[in-house]
Amino acid sequence: MTQQNTTEAVAGKKLDRALAGTLIAALGVAILFWAKGNMPFMLGIDLQDQRCLPDVRAAILVKGLPDRITDGDLVYFAPSGPLSYVKAPYVMKRVAGVPGDRLTITTAGDVEINGNSIVQGLPLAKLYHKTSAELVKEEIIPRGKYFVIGTHPLSDDSRYWGYISKNQILGTGHRLF
Repeated sequence: MTQQNTTEAVAGKKLDRALAGTLIAALGVAILFWAKGNMPFMLGIDLQDQRCLPDVRAAILVKGLPDRITDGDLVYFAPSGPLSYVKAPYVMKRVAGVPGDRLTITTAGDVEINGNSIVQGLPLAKLYHKTSAELVKEEIIPRGKYFVIGTHPLSDDSRYWGYISKNQILGTGHRLF
């Protein structure tokens, strides 16, 4: 093989890669326009300085209720009721308790699930015009309900407004960064 043939072969491979990349990008854009928002996933980005989940700035949000929801899963739902002030279309929280788990909230604000400490403190109790004593609970999480939290100390979560229902969950989140 001559020098010229080798140079032409390398140039041809580079052109093939560039063409393949362009075709993949064009196909991706075409699918997005064709689906018109009916894709089974979307990108969620939280640009706030104080996020309820400080370790999650961006996540893939997968639409639809999963077969199984377990402790530690990220779920998203539309803000309503006590969260009506939220302007974003979705709120994402971490599942801390599932149906059948034992929830305990003490007057000191310790939140435990099955005896394990989940989060401490009730700094937003005054926001709901409640005392820590009014938020005390010791109960089994009912069927079809989930106790969700944020990991930021000032997260507005189930400590204050209770469980979310399974039918409120729109999908799951998967942390990107």
